[in-house]
Amino acid sequence: MKRSRTGIGAALVVVGALAAAPGSARAQEHAEHEVRTAVDRIFEGMRTADADAVREVLAPDARFAAVGAEGGAVSVQPMTGWLDALASSEGRWEEWIYDVEVRVDDPMASVWAPYTFYLDGAVRHCGINSIELLRDGTGWKVTQISDTRRTGSCPDPRNGSA
Repeated sequence: MKRSRTGIGAALVVVGALAAAPGSARAQEHAEHEVRTAVDRIFEGMRTADADAVREVLAPDARFAAVGAEGGAVSVQPMTGWLDALASSEGRWEEWIYDVEVRVDDPMASVWAPYTFYLDGAVRHCGINSIELLRDGTGWKVTQISDTRRTGSCPDPRNGSA
């Protein structure tokens, strides 16, 4: 009985792929962890009013994009004004993200996260953050944060209701 070289070759490819899979899965998990760490630095910087810490994870021309309530106008702005406001916020801002989804494809990542924003400890608004990142030689950099905002029926994850 003659054995097919194609069958043996295919079997070797499958075995090789299975052997490589754990390493690639670990690499993917590591990349997702790095992305999440970069994003968490933004929210820690908001909580502590540390604009410099936030600036470290922003790409040079990073921007905010948002759409007004109920299909209003799209607004795209540089982050400079927000960073100035953050620096003078005296730690009054706090934003909690939860149910975070991270997607990574080599040097590009996207984070989708519901959030609740607190001002002076009270729920102010909530919505979804969509955060885009690119990796350069120094690490992950946020290129854009888009969000939705609503003021009603906001969860309160800080106090256990997310």
